[in-house]
Amino acid sequence: MALLRFIGKKIMALFICMVNFVRRFFDLAGYYLVIRKKDREYTAHHYEQALPIANYAPWLSDISFRETYGIIKDYTKVDIYRCYELWQLIEQTAKLDGALIEIGVWRGGSGALIAKKAILSGIKDKIYLCDTFTGVVKAGAHDFTYKGGEHADTTKETVEKLLDKLKLDNTKILVGIFPEATSKLVSDKTFRFCHVDVDVYQSAKDIVEWIWPRLAVGGMVVFDDYGFQGCVGVTRFVNEERNKKDRLVIHNLNGHGIFIKLSD
Repeated sequence: MALLRFIGKKIMALFICMVNFVRRFFDLAGYYLVIRKKDREYTAHHYEQALPIANYAPWLSDISFRETYGIIKDYTKVDIYRCYELWQLIEQTAKLDGALIEIGVWRGGSGALIAKKAILSGIKDKIYLCDTFTGVVKAGAHDFTYKGGEHADTTKETVEKLLDKLKLDNTKILVGIFPEATSKLVSDKTFRFCHVDVDVYQSAKDIVEWIWPRLAVGGMVVFDDYGFQGCVGVTRFVNEERNKKDRLVIHNLNGHGIFIKLSD
């Protein structure tokens, strides 16, 4: 029986890898269909498919994560590797003070995952989930693939149904452009964690300018879009912040960029 379970786990791990590879392949194929020639020439010098060979996979034995991910996976474009990193980082932020916030919710999958792990980690503070629900905003000259309005195939009600399915009562949904339209609805003054999934340069920049003075020392800002060829604006913004002395900037090969605040 132990051998069968071992083989089953290996088959499941291989299946997950294949699914995520196919997803990334089609994402990349779509990118090349829409991006302009001069932008392909630019990104050719900065991008290649990153396939780490490490094989430690703690998500396979994390029962709570697997149950939650099984519910939210169809409500997010975030793959299992980045989802599990969010899951682990939320547990780490239990050592800090402050609320949590996600900007760029889409159908609520990663936000629900964050909220669920916050409860399991004993975090009592609120999780703010912010989205326009009308697609990407603030696309500009730094964003080669986005023109505005992408990812509008969602509604606030879709997110609410997912939160209800997981019996989560620690969230507050803010509808509109953040921070300009909805930050006034945020009552918390201190934050421990911020998940940025907005795809474009100016949105990422505006969010960090708002959250940074409110972020606790040791708090984290995680950029979902940092490592992906279709989101070069976010990559550019994160790289611009590398030399600031009040933060660590980490590039995780799963695609995340992470800021950790060192000082006020």
